[in-house]
Amino acid sequence: MDKREYDQLDSLSSSPNAEISRLSIIVKNLKDRVESLERNQTELMDKLNALKKNF
Repeated sequence: MDKREYDQLDSLSSSPNAEISRLSIIVKNLKDRVESLERNQTELMDKLNALKKNF
């Protein structure tokens, strides 16, 4: 997602429609978790590649 899509998601969390607001918060939390997993995967792959070079 690009920054503009994040901004739209943030604006939906302020929606007067409670269901839309709750769903946008859930989506934002899921997005944050996926980004965290992606960072962790990248770090693990970097460490694995470094170990492979040593053997």
